[in-house]
Amino acid sequence: MSRLKIAVLMGGKSSEHEVSLVTGENVIKNLDPAKYEIRPIKISKDNKWIRQEKEIKIEEALEGIDAVFNALHGEYGEDGTIQGILEFLGVPYTGSRILASALGMDKVKSRALFRLYGLLTPPNAILTKETWTKKPEIIKEIIENIKLPAVVKPVNLGSSVGISIVREKENFNKAFKNAFERSDEILLEDYIDGREMTCGVLENFKENKISALPVTEIIPPEGRFFDYEVKYNGQTQEITPAEIEPELSKKIQRIAEEAHQILGCRHYSRVDMIVNEKGIYVLEVNTLPGLTKESLFPKAAKTAGLEFPALLEHLIGLALKNR
Repeated sequence: MSRLKIAVLMGGKSSEHEVSLVTGENVIKNLDPAKYEIRPIKISKDNKWIRQEKEIKIEEALEGIDAVFNALHGEYGEDGTIQGILEFLGVPYTGSRILASALGMDKVKSRALFRLYGLLTPPNAILTKETWTKKPEIIKEIIENIKLPAVVKPVNLGSSVGISIVREKENFNKAFKNAFERSDEILLEDYIDGREMTCGVLENFKENKISALPVTEIIPPEGRFFDYEVKYNGQTQEITPAEIEPELSKKIQRIAEEAHQILGCRHYSRVDMIVNEKGIYVLEVNTLPGLTKESLFPKAAKTAGLEFPALLEHLIGLALKNR
């Protein structure tokens, strides 16, 4: 029986280039070489496609490939761009398609949809770079009237890149600068004090069309939030399954499944939430959850009985099914 030819895409132009490389290498390490002929493809920060240390055209890189395992993260890899290229070339790939990917990366549009379907999201306002640079009087009024603490974050980035929690008004301009260096639009939202939970969703698992995995509680180091650094340095405590009441766990899982379906996600996703006495707030949907050794999705899948190599095989099977 011939092996399936699987291209693993990693790297990319995004701010999550390095994490994507780690995800890609972890995927390659855990794919069964007896079943798959693995073709690593690295995309440089200046958008060069590289295979076996040589730059190669996209069509050549994907020629004869049975499926792409998309290990990219962030802009370009997770926002519908690479999905559009693969759709145009007719190559099956893991993860969500164009529209769901684009919506998942855009926190404004995804949250509008969540609210439309009755899910709770943090109250927020949108601020543009043009307003920040050309209308200081509006910025001054916003800062004077905002409730603290507040969260400043780019509209369309992942892995908590560019996010700040502002507790003193004099720190707003630094937070705005940090976020606007990465995006032309930012969210200014209420800080929700509560327990941070995340819940993975996997399709066609255990005879269910869609299945929420065990809930994970995320407990960052004292005085920190779940930012880019603590996501990957091993300092954050992650408890799977979360030590919460079964009824609350079921509610979180149900909301994760709803959010996945509202955006039209495919194959798998991970939904981040904050839980307090007022309810369960949906923060965002990750349409390409990280698959590094520190990543949350593989840990939840393992708790559900799916070891990492089997998870990868399952995702490839879903991609081939959708060819």
